[in-house]
Amino acid sequence: MVNASAELLVAVAARLERRAAELVESQLAVLREHPDYRRVPEDDLRRSCHRNVVRVVATLGRTDLLPGVEEDERASGQRRALQGVPSDAVVQAYRAVLAVLRDAFVEEATATGADTATVLAGTTRLWDLTDRFSSVLVSARQQVEIDAARRDERYRIALLQRLLTGGLDPAELVSGGAVHGILPGSRYWVVRARDQQPGEDTQRVARHLEHGSGERRTPLVAPVDDDIVGITTTPPRELAGTVIAVAGPVDLGGVPAAFTEATRVLTVAVRYGRTGLVDSSSLSVRVAVEQQVELGELLHRRYLSHLVDGRAGHSDVLGTVTAWLRLRRSVAATARELSVHENTVRYRLARFTELTGADLADTDVLVEVWWALEYASIRPT
Repeated sequence: MVNASAELLVAVAARLERRAAELVESQLAVLREHPDYRRVPEDDLRRSCHRNVVRVVATLGRTDLLPGVEEDERASGQRRALQGVPSDAVVQAYRAVLAVLRDAFVEEATATGADTATVLAGTTRLWDLTDRFSSVLVSARQQVEIDAARRDERYRIALLQRLLTGGLDPAELVSGGAVHGILPGSRYWVVRARDQQPGEDTQRVARHLEHGSGERRTPLVAPVDDDIVGITTTPPRELAGTVIAVAGPVDLGGVPAAFTEATRVLTVAVRYGRTGLVDSSSLSVRVAVEQQVELGELLHRRYLSHLVDGRAGHSDVLGTVTAWLRLRRSVAATARELSVHENTVRYRLARFTELTGADLADTDVLVEVWWALEYASIRPT
C-alpha cells in the first residue's frame, strides 16, 4: 500500500510538472494582488514561481532538488529585502502561492483516483515544504538587515570621526549628515566620555548619551579608543561612575575645535580623578596646570620638595595648607575638617612658611603655592 501511494504521488508530480507554465501564471496572478510585490520585476517573480513548481514536484516525487534551488530561495529572500518588501508580506505571499500549488495537487490527485491517505500524505509534505522555505526566506531577510545595520554603523562611525576631525566634505555633510539628523543650521554639544567603573563597557555610556533624557537626542555616537564620543543637540546629563567632558554649543564648523577642547578636558578630569559632567569652566585653571608641566615642576621644587621627604610632621603641614586653600583660607573651617585646634592650624601654616620661605600673605606666592599643590596631585610618581 505504501509503495502504491508513493507511486501515485510520483504520477501526480509528473502531471503537475506538465502544467508548470500554467501554474507559474496562476502564482503570478496571486502575487499581483499584493501591493508590496508591484515593485518586484516581472522576470524575478517568474523565476521564483518556476522554482516553486520544481520544488513541489521534487517534494511529491521524493527526488532530489536541482542544485542551488534552496540557495536561490535564500537569494530571493535577500532580494525582496533590498526591494523593500516587508518580511510579513514575503511570508504571506509565499504561503499564498504554495496554496495555489497545493490546490493543484489536490485537483490532480483526485483526478487520478488517489485515496484519502495518499492525498493527506502529499498535503502534509507540502505543508512542511511551506514552513521550511518560509523560514529560509525570513532568515535570508534577517541577514540582509543585519548586514545593512553593520554597514550603516560603520558609515555612522566614519562620518562622526571625520566630522570631529574636520575631514568631512561639505557636500557629504549635506547628503549623509541629513540622514542622521545633522543639520547645518543647528548648534551642537560635543561630548567625550569615559566609564571609570571597573569591568564596565562603553555601551552603557553610549546608551546614556543617546537616550539620557528618555528620547533619542544624539544624532551621532561612536566608540573611539576606550571612550565614547558624540554630538548632541542638548547638554548630556551626569552618569554615575563616568566622566563626561563637554564643549559647546557650536555650529558644525566649530565641531573640530570643540572636540579638541572636550578631549583636553577629559584628559585633565581623568588625571584629577573627577567624575560627572565637566567642561573648561568647571576645571578652570587646572587645565593649564595639567598642560604646563615645566612650570609645575619648577613650582614643585620651589615649594614642596622640602616637604615630600617623609620627615615627621611634613605631611601634616602639607595637608593643612592644602585644606586651608580649599576652604577659602579659613583657619576655623580647616581646624574643624582636620579635627585639630585652630592654633595647630596657625602653627602648621607658619611652619610651611619657615620650611619653604613662602609668604602666604603675598598673593603671587599664594597662587604659586596653589599651583604647586594642584600639580602635585597629578604629578607622576
